[in-house]
Amino acid sequence: MDGAMSTGVAVLEWAQRFGILSSAIAICIGGYYLIWGGDRGRPKAIGFFIGAVVGLVIVMGAYNMAESINDNIKF
Repeated sequence: MDGAMSTGVAVLEWAQRFGILSSAIAICIGGYYLIWGGDRGRPKAIGFFIGAVVGLVIVMGAYNMAESINDNIKF
């Protein structure tokens, strides 16, 4: 069971790194649309900003959720 736990933790840590990188890229793209997008740039930028923040919250909260489930449920 410890091997599965360590594998799960490693996968979550990798997903968090990927999520941080993806959010940074999405925020940069949103900034590009905000600055250079003209009249239609602001609505596009807001979508990128909201998507990046929501995705980052989900990915960063996954580890805490997994830990709380592990603490409350014992097999």
